[in-house]
Amino acid sequence: MARRPRKRRRRNAGAAAGEGPDCFSHITEDVLRLFSPPTPPVSTPNPMARRPRKRRRRNAGAAAGEGPDCFSHITEDVLRCILSRLPTRSAATLAAVSRHFRQEIPPLLDRVDSLSVQEPHVHVPLRDTPPLLLRRLALAPHRAIPPSSFRQMLDRAAQHGVSELSFRLTRRARLPKNALSVKSLSVLFLETCAVPPWSEVACPCLRTLKLHRVAIHQEIINKILASASCLDTIEMVYCTGLGTGRGGDCTVESSSVRNLVFRPTLKLEGIKIRAPALRTVTLYTRGKVKRLELMPAPDVRKAYLHIAKSRTIMEPFKIRPFLDAGARLDCLTLRGHAMKVLSSEYEDIPKLTIMFQDLRILSVSLDLSSAQQTIFLLKLLESCPNLQKFSVSAAGTDYDLDLPPSTDHERLASISCLTSSLVQFKFRGFKPEEYQKELMVFLLTKGKKLKKVGVEFEQRQADAVKRILSVRRAPIEKISTKFGSIHMELEYS
Repeated sequence: MARRPRKRRRRNAGAAAGEGPDCFSHITEDVLRLFSPPTPPVSTPNPMARRPRKRRRRNAGAAAGEGPDCFSHITEDVLRCILSRLPTRSAATLAAVSRHFRQEIPPLLDRVDSLSVQEPHVHVPLRDTPPLLLRRLALAPHRAIPPSSFRQMLDRAAQHGVSELSFRLTRRARLPKNALSVKSLSVLFLETCAVPPWSEVACPCLRTLKLHRVAIHQEIINKILASASCLDTIEMVYCTGLGTGRGGDCTVESSSVRNLVFRPTLKLEGIKIRAPALRTVTLYTRGKVKRLELMPAPDVRKAYLHIAKSRTIMEPFKIRPFLDAGARLDCLTLRGHAMKVLSSEYEDIPKLTIMFQDLRILSVSLDLSSAQQTIFLLKLLESCPNLQKFSVSAAGTDYDLDLPPSTDHERLASISCLTSSLVQFKFRGFKPEEYQKELMVFLLTKGKKLKKVGVEFEQRQADAVKRILSVRRAPIEKISTKFGSIHMELEYS
C-alpha cells in the first residue's frame, strides 16, 4: 500500500516532464474534423448578421451628432421651390423624410387639388397671398344663380394657376365673358351652356377642349383654335349655333389636333375637318348633312366613320382622299352608309392603289344585297394583308330584293389575309343565304389561323346556321340569347 503513491507521483511527474506514452499524436485530421464544431463558410457571409451592427452604429452616430445632415439646413425658399415642382400627393409624402420636413412642409403646402362650387359667394380657400396652386375648378350653379356672378371667382382662380375648368349649367345660359381668357388652362369642359360671341379668348396652354351641348359660333371656335397652338384633343357633341342661319357649316381646322370626336346636331348641313396631324377620329353625320369634307391625315391610326342616310339631295362626299392617305391605319370602322359612299367613290378603279400594311382591325356595316358594296369590300380586304380581326354587320338585306351572284371563290382565295393572318371573325345579322353561306364556309375551311368565330342570327334560323357551322367542329361553343336573336361563339385551339 505504501508503493502506490510513489507510482502515481512518478506518472504525474513523467507526464509533466513530457515523458510517458503519447495518446493524441496518432489521431488523424478526419477524426478531429468529426468532433470539431461546424464553421460557417467564409465565401458567403450572412448579410442579416451584419444589419444589427450597422443599425447600432448609425443610431450611435446619430445620437452623438455625427454624420452629414442634408435636410435641416434647407432654407424655406429652396423647400418651396422643390414643392412647386412636385405633384400634390408626392409633396405631401415628402414630409415623412425627416423631422425637419415634417415641421416645415405642411405650412408651405398651399394647394387645392379639386374645388367644386355651386354658389359664387360661398367661402372658398382662395386667399390672395401667398397664391395657391389650384388644379381643377368645377362650377355648377343652380338655375336661379346667374353665371355672370362667377367672374370674380374666375379671375381669382386664374391668379392661382388653375389648369382644369369645368362649367355646367342647368340650361343654356351664357357663360361669363372671361371663361375663355384664363391663360393657365390646359383642360376646358363646357356642358349645356352658351358661349357669347363677345367672349375674350386667350388660352395658349389649352390641350383638351370638350364641348357637349354648347351653343357656340364658328367665330369663337376659330379664335380658340388660333389661340391654342398646342391643342391635342377636341370633343364637339351636339353643338348648335355653329354657322349662320338654321343650318350652316362647321369647320374644324387645326394643325396640332390629334384626337377628334364630332357629333353634329340635326340642323347642321356641312362638315369640314382639316386636321393633318390626326391620330384618332370619330365622326358622325346626321340626315340633313349635304356636304362632308374630310381632309387627308397621313398619321391617322384609328378611324370611326358613321355616315347617316341623307334625307335630301346629297352632294358628293369627299372621304376618298382621307382613306388614300391613311396608310398607317391600325383600326378602321365603317358604319351606316359609309360603305355606300366609299363604294361609289372607288367604283371607277378595279383595285385600291394603297396597301394598309398596319391594319389589324376592320369592322364594316354592309348591305349584302348591293353588289357594288360587296365588290368594294373585296377590294378593301385585298389591300389588308395583315388583317387579324374582321367584323361584318349585315344591314339593309331583304329576301324580296334581287340577290347578287354567288361569291367568287377564286377572288376569295386570292385574298391573303382571309387564309393566312385572320384570327377572329364576327358576322352580325347572319342569314343562311347562298352568298352569305359561301363566305362563312370559306372562312371556316380555309382560315389557317382562325381562333374565334362569332355569329349572330335570328332564332328561327338556328337549325340552318348550325348545319353551316358544322363544317368545322369547335371544341368550345358558347350560346347566348339577347333581344330575340342568338349569338354563338366558336373557339378553336
